[in-house]
Amino acid sequence: MRVRFLLSSVIIAVLTAFCGGCASTPADKQADAAPQPAMRALGQPTQAPGESGDAPTADIIGSEIRRQLNADPISTAGIIVEVDGATVTLRGQAPNVAASWRAEATAHAVKGVKTVVNQIIVPPPTVTP
Repeated sequence: MRVRFLLSSVIIAVLTAFCGGCASTPADKQADAAPQPAMRALGQPTQAPGESGDAPTADIIGSEIRRQLNADPISTAGIIVEVDGATVTLRGQAPNVAASWRAEATAHAVKGVKTVVNQIIVPPPTVTP
């Protein structure tokens, strides 16, 4: 009888210690846990720091355009991005008209951009005699 009582007491003590150590209240979890990033599907852009539904700043717009242009550095290396409010001005030189148009389309696609002024210079094609 004593063995059964002793064994039952040990099992109850072990289960209480095990379950009690793992349990926590939802308030404790929220207070201790760092904010978790939102889940997103593959291919969806992440939200840039500072972007919380407000209008993006000129710095955020400019860096996002430059980041996207850097995906093709050969054709966009000579392009300068200037941001003034919601207006983006593209200056510099591109190797061909298509690269100039791609840069303009990239700038238009960024959130917060209202107007794009394309001042990119395209050299004339060289004709060999």
